Amino acid sequence: MAEPVRSRADLLAERLKKRPVQVGDHELRVVPEGAAERIEQTLGALGVPFFVVVETAGLYRVEREEPGELIPLLRDRLRKKGVYLVTDPSGDGTARQYGGALPVEQAWHTARMEMPYDADVTEYVARFVEILKAPDVNARIEARRQAPKPEYQVRAEARDRAEMKAFTIGAAVGGLPLLVLLAFRFVRKGARK
Repeated sequence: MAEPVRSRADLLAERLKKRPVQVGDHELRVVPEGAAERIEQTLGALGVPFFVVVETAGLYRVEREEPGELIPLLRDRLRKKGVYLVTDPSGDGTARQYGGALPVEQAWHTARMEMPYDADVTEYVARFVEILKAPDVNARIEARRQAPKPEYQVRAEARDRAEMKAFTIGAAVGGLPLLVLLAFRFVRKGARK
């Protein structure tokens, strides 16, 4: 009898049992050397169990799994409480906690908003832990949410609105001759009957 095919989640869960931070083979070229050890040390400050997978987005999507979909699969296989984090080297991912009340999803999102675009995953994890260890973590998250948008984002949104307005006006003006032609043909056709 053939052995059943094991999924990516099965393989990752096996590796996570041996070591709670797994950095994919392809990511070793883009993450800083010793990233797994630094992530492990940083998350250790939370005082809760954690399980981290750092993989390029395309790899965990092979099975059509988004980071948020992979987390419950890992939890089902590991059957352990703790913080689960699945991300790519640029910090694009998500976090969840099983068996606790830390606002990890919101903290991860806040860390992503606060960090520069070119930050690496170890920097995101460090900011994530900093947010979760804040005296009032919910106030810290809310403060970031209420913060004014950066000036470049305000300018970009204004430019986008102006472009959409120009496109709409252009489409309306460009369609006007066609509308006049169709109305003329309709009137002319009605006059012949």
